[in-house]
Amino acid sequence: MFNINWPKWVKLINEIFIPLVDNKSRYLILYGGRGSSKSDFAAKKLIYRCLSEDYFKCVLIRNSYNSIKDSSYEQLKQCIENMGIDELFSFKIQPLEIECVNGNKFICRGLDDSTKLKSLTNYTSTWFEEDIPNEDDLQRIVASIRSPEADYIQHLFTINPEVEGNYQENYFYKRFFYDNMNEKSFTSSKEIDIDGKLMNIEHTCHHSTYRDNRWIPDEFKASMISLKNDNPYYYTIYSEGEWGNRVAGGLAYRNFTRGTHTNDNEYNNELPLHISFDFNTKPYVSCLISQIDDKKIKVVDLIAGRYPNNTTKKVCEEFIRKYRHHQNGLFIYGDPSGKNQDTRSEEGHNDYVIIEKELSPFRPDNRVESKHPSQKMRLDFINSIFSNNFNNISIEINNNCIELINDFLFQKENSEGGKLKEKVSRNGESYEKYGHMSDSFDYFLCSAFRDDYEEYIDGPKIDFRETGKNEWNDKYQY
Repeated sequence: MFNINWPKWVKLINEIFIPLVDNKSRYLILYGGRGSSKSDFAAKKLIYRCLSEDYFKCVLIRNSYNSIKDSSYEQLKQCIENMGIDELFSFKIQPLEIECVNGNKFICRGLDDSTKLKSLTNYTSTWFEEDIPNEDDLQRIVASIRSPEADYIQHLFTINPEVEGNYQENYFYKRFFYDNMNEKSFTSSKEIDIDGKLMNIEHTCHHSTYRDNRWIPDEFKASMISLKNDNPYYYTIYSEGEWGNRVAGGLAYRNFTRGTHTNDNEYNNELPLHISFDFNTKPYVSCLISQIDDKKIKVVDLIAGRYPNNTTKKVCEEFIRKYRHHQNGLFIYGDPSGKNQDTRSEEGHNDYVIIEKELSPFRPDNRVESKHPSQKMRLDFINSIFSNNFNNISIEINNNCIELINDFLFQKENSEGGKLKEKVSRNGESYEKYGHMSDSFDYFLCSAFRDDYEEYIDGPKIDFRETGKNEWNDKYQY
């Protein structure tokens, strides 16, 4: 080990980060607005650890491996070069690595290649830049990062606090922020019992914005301030660094708004239940539970049958557990392809035979259509209801129906006006992240309100006798 002449921290980083130089929390989460210099501080803290600790091996992680070179890898490289210590490091491209002359190093891993995450042994630190990892990925990485030679183990995050869906339902927010939601910066710990011995796992969350960066240009400050009027949502996220729900463009359900179409409506035992199914097993089998009061649709509940309960029978069993006392009628809707025999069903049966068998005590009425409604037309129909209550139809969704709400918020539209079924890959399996629960809703709505749907498709009826200047005359026939 060699001696290093490290500059005073106050000259290297902004004052707000000084208390974090010696922070050894297992999880150090730097979040907030853009331009706060949180990534610059993270890089310099890690470089110092690399130079000063006897054993240090850090993994740079992003969702996509290809994005690391231009983010955390480049941030480290620039800091090292600007500090004039680049002769102590070598920078490799194939594979992406930064190695110090003392043997300590940085390697890079992308969450899009799970096979390479399995080889993380004897590493002491991680740096998650920008991306909040999937919960399964985080758990797998955390379980891999361990070394008896480390001064301390730390998982470092530099994130902008924006996620898809309701951020308060996001596992990362619930795990690290929920118990201290009224504080911006804090340190918290959780006691773990290990064979009668209590161990504290500590995490620190630290908030910063561009106002904390003494080196930020005035032009950048002006752009952040202008967002207040130009785009209040982006002002909240990028300027103020508050948690928010990512706004997506090109949405299929473009007229859905959470404030207007969601509430805390409850199941009414005096009204029939309308349940609708979609039979994809990944990420879950969908069952949507609604009630109709005149022309008011109330989505009261849903069942997302995830593995190992992602079968038609298991979803029916869960429905029975929840609604076994229901006595006022049951109507079944869903994906018409469920009428076909396939590998998810008992031999010689289809999904709806299983449903009717399992739910026979409710004497269900099967309203499944013979074919799928057109994606474009049904989306236009539903958006018309969301925007102006077409034919006085209204939609209310229970706030607990997170999977459906997320579909409405984030399902994208394709070039034909239907749903863009984008796939994600996890642990070698590929599946469509959004669209399943909303498909269930589409099938239900277009069948339960078939007359309204057909009227919408046909368009307004025109009485040609009123369209011309002169009165209708039978001789003007076409």
